Amino acid sequence: PPSPLPLSPCQFHHHRHRLNHLPLPFTIPLHHPMHRHLAIIASSTSACVTIYACHTLEQRRKPLDSSCIVPTVPSALSCLRESGVAVVEALRLDDELVSNVMTIPAAAGMPSRKMKQRRRGEKVSKEEEDRESKWRVSAFGRYHCRDPEKFAKADMEVLERVESKIYPIVKEFFLHEEEGMSGVYRSELQLMTAVPGSVHQAWHKDNRGRGLSVIVPLVDFTAANGGTQLLLGSHESPCPLGPSEGARTVVAPAGSVVAYDSRTIHRGLGNNTKEGRPALIFCYDREQTPPP
Repeated sequence: PPSPLPLSPCQFHHHRHRLNHLPLPFTIPLHHPMHRHLAIIASSTSACVTIYACHTLEQRRKPLDSSCIVPTVPSALSCLRESGVAVVEALRLDDELVSNVMTIPAAAGMPSRKMKQRRRGEKVSKEEEDRESKWRVSAFGRYHCRDPEKFAKADMEVLERVESKIYPIVKEFFLHEEEGMSGVYRSELQLMTAVPGSVHQAWHKDNRGRGLSVIVPLVDFTAANGGTQLLLGSHESPCPLGPSEGARTVVAPAGSVVAYDSRTIHRGLGNNTKEGRPALIFCYDREQTPPP
């Protein structure tokens, strides 16, 4: 049968009048023409809500509020409960450790520009092939080295030093739950970069279950180079328009510890500068609620 056309205003009011006179409760048969019309209306409404939500989020774009930049781990826990994100000043890495991370073998091979998208069957050098297999793309110009086997022993020695620095917030975040640290594990460790000209990432959550993600900028995060943007309060809200504070962008110096609830809706912004924006990302979850 031909696809149904959208209802005109007259047809809509006609069907609504018919619905008002049906005995309750009632059901509409699956193959009834009216069922298809209602499905089209529902689909159109959903699309309009999504467009409006994205527009609203863009209009609300602001730097992360100073109330989310806290001096201690206890104050960070309070901030994480309320807004879903906290920058913990007490855990900030010193310049020497940041410099050590930037000189590990994995960082030495980090892309500094957008890698060419090759056509199917196109031959490339062994060096380019190895780089493509090591650095995965999440959005154009955003590259991630995240598989444990891709980090050398020298890499892990430095990265584990970083992890020991951020561990206090991880421990306290989970200890306040009934299960304590039972079943908590590091679900992801990645080195990533957004090269000049990279595009925005899609909005997403790291997990639907409660967990903790930690970003450590390896250069200063700014609005221009695409610092992480988060929708404050979305870790407790099923609706993207629910949080009244809107989207906020992380602006923080290199070595900062940016912790957020893994249920928080967020994305990385595009890099509009001439330099890359590298960062480390650690994710922690419970075995019973692993990330997708």
